[in-house]
Amino acid sequence: MAIASAPMPYNTLIGPDYREENVYPEEHPGLVIIHDSPDEKAKAHWHPGLEFVYSSHGSCPFIVDGQEMPLNTGDLLLINPYSIHYGIPTDTDGTTPLVLSVTFNDEVLERLYPFADRYMFSLRTPRANKDDLAQLARLGEDIIRWQQSDEAIRGFKLNMLLYELLSLLYSRFVSEVRRPELVRSERNITMQIIGYMTSHRKQHLEATDVAREFGYGREHFCRLFRKATGKTFKEFLTDLRLDDACRKLSGSSASIASIARECGFPDTRALQTAVQRKYGIRAGIPRTIRKSKLTSNKTSNMKRRKYDWACTNHPSYEN
Repeated sequence: MAIASAPMPYNTLIGPDYREENVYPEEHPGLVIIHDSPDEKAKAHWHPGLEFVYSSHGSCPFIVDGQEMPLNTGDLLLINPYSIHYGIPTDTDGTTPLVLSVTFNDEVLERLYPFADRYMFSLRTPRANKDDLAQLARLGEDIIRWQQSDEAIRGFKLNMLLYELLSLLYSRFVSEVRRPELVRSERNITMQIIGYMTSHRKQHLEATDVAREFGYGREHFCRLFRKATGKTFKEFLTDLRLDDACRKLSGSSASIASIARECGFPDTRALQTAVQRKYGIRAGIPRTIRKSKLTSNKTSNMKRRKYDWACTNHPSYEN
């Protein structure tokens, strides 16, 4: 079982299809990890169980299905089953981050709550109120405390808190239920493809090449990909690159041209065009991002996504 500050061999536990497995302790319903080093580097991965993330201190942005989710002190994040994701712990104000992640064991959940992996979660469901959100944060702090404790009752306390967390999440934060045909079973090819694209997004990628990599003809591959993700191959890949570029533009002093190339865009014009098409912002957008650190807009999902690389309200709140 993981303990506070113990390095986890993340990348050795991630299979070729980007599934993280063989990580769950026998004595608890989930894996508890405290991320307290900005040097942690994990590959993109997924798992069939829900993941709960809470930042007690510091910044740790997550990339979830290609979209950047800022996570700062006091923020919460719910990562749905099967979502490709990874975190980027960041050194804030000269102090190390303290970020909790709890990945629930899908086999335990299935025994307690049939079809648990079909449920999708959001921090902004109609059933959840401010007290529920505050309770999630309190549970996060308590789990951190007992994960770091050496008291004899530590195991009992952790189980009590983890099951209380599960109960709260499944009773107040379920946003929708997937159709059975959209639930991945065993090794799902869509997850392998998305994982491959996430890991190779900075390289030159064409739909034909990725289709060939996975044994498909181009047309069949493009139909399969759009049905599974709701986006074309080009749209999905551009979004991956764009979120990466926006994050770098808002937090780096490197030139716009070098950031564009580093994120997979051939030049600054291509980055400019991608931003304009997705966010509807016109002239000088890369410099605008860098200069103003745009904040979120709560009025609609579409408007808020324009600014989610610098969002101050947690972006997983969208329903």
